[in-house]
Amino acid sequence: MKKIDPDVFIKSEKPAEVILGILAGKFKDKPKIIRKVKKRIVEILKNEVEIAKYIDSISFLAGLFDIEIKVKPMPIQVDIRKTFLYKWGKKEGEKRGFEKGKQEGKQEGLKEAILLDVQIKFGKSKTKEVKTLLEKVDDLNRLKKIKRKIIEAKNWNDFIKIFGNHK
Repeated sequence: MKKIDPDVFIKSEKPAEVILGILAGKFKDKPKIIRKVKKRIVEILKNEVEIAKYIDSISFLAGLFDIEIKVKPMPIQVDIRKTFLYKWGKKEGEKRGFEKGKQEGKQEGLKEAILLDVQIKFGKSKTKEVKTLLEKVDDLNRLKKIKRKIIEAKNWNDFIKIFGNHK
């Protein structure tokens, strides 16, 4: 492919053939070839969705050659939210956000359960003190140990020792 002139592909009226131009030519000419391909795609296509699809392909192929492409304003604006990279990133972000939210929900639920147990076992006056101590605890396993300890504790001093070890 490096012996073929990229312009053979870039002059085509078919976007898929134009994209092949990226694979042709010498490595040192890739940034210039990619610029030509981007420009030609915008000339051929007028549909934003189609342009976005081909910009995705150009980005992917440019990545294979370790070339970062910058999309400058074009005669037709491309909604980046329609590109596969944006959609993939959004999906990954949502997945991570969901997992983090689930984790935080478990922590908050355990803290509430601990406070309720303290109120039932040792009285309402002790919950404020425990609430202050729990604000510093973010580890789910540590919260589970505290929950277990409140059930096992014979008295207030026996229970409060669990916080003394990790202040």
